[in-house]
Amino acid sequence: MASSVNTPTEVNGQAELKSVAIMGGTFDPIHNGHLRVAVEILDHHNFSELRLIPCYQPVHKKHPIISSEDRLTMIKLACQSDSRLLVDSREIVRQEPSYTINTLRDLRQELGEKTPLVMIVGMDSFLSLPAWDSWHDIIHYAHILVVSRPNWEQDFVRELADFYENYRVESAEELKLSAAGKIYLEALTPLSISSSMIRTLCRQKASIAYLLPDNVQRFIEQNELYI
Repeated sequence: MASSVNTPTEVNGQAELKSVAIMGGTFDPIHNGHLRVAVEILDHHNFSELRLIPCYQPVHKKHPIISSEDRLTMIKLACQSDSRLLVDSREIVRQEPSYTINTLRDLRQELGEKTPLVMIVGMDSFLSLPAWDSWHDIIHYAHILVVSRPNWEQDFVRELADFYENYRVESAEELKLSAAGKIYLEALTPLSISSSMIRTLCRQKASIAYLLPDNVQRFIEQNELYI
């Protein structure tokens, strides 16, 4: 297990610890929309690192039609242009249904009890949180940074609304001052790109240029994926 020692630095008179942000998903395939959200969050909040964690078998979605190895390769290619983006393959290595709570427990054991861990999710995923396994426990292992569109109006079911009100904070800086236990809403304007759009274009033999990194596009075309 990793050491729980995390040497702090000072931010506005408070101790800031090394912080780890994570983004999970099928990444089928990874595209510029995913990457833009990741780099904007890093630019805004200066987390020490951001790990992309591809799932092996999503619990609430169909299994991806291409192999987990190909999805993992594309993520590694996509991250080559920014050293702050890291690839964490633990869910693919585990080769079992990808429950977020299990991954967070693994990460907490690895990082120790003091390291701030920030799970980044889109609003759609956050709205579905009550359907996740052991969802109330997630906040004990990590903070949750929810990416929403500007001027989004809160529309949570009662159980999720109570959960949000119990843990929400007004400043993302608070996420770097403790290991877990806070929820922050980040307003970003996402690129209008989706993995399903790219898969459809591939089936139609249409161009996928400028929707994802060039090296990922070449990998898809050379290996005739999604056709």
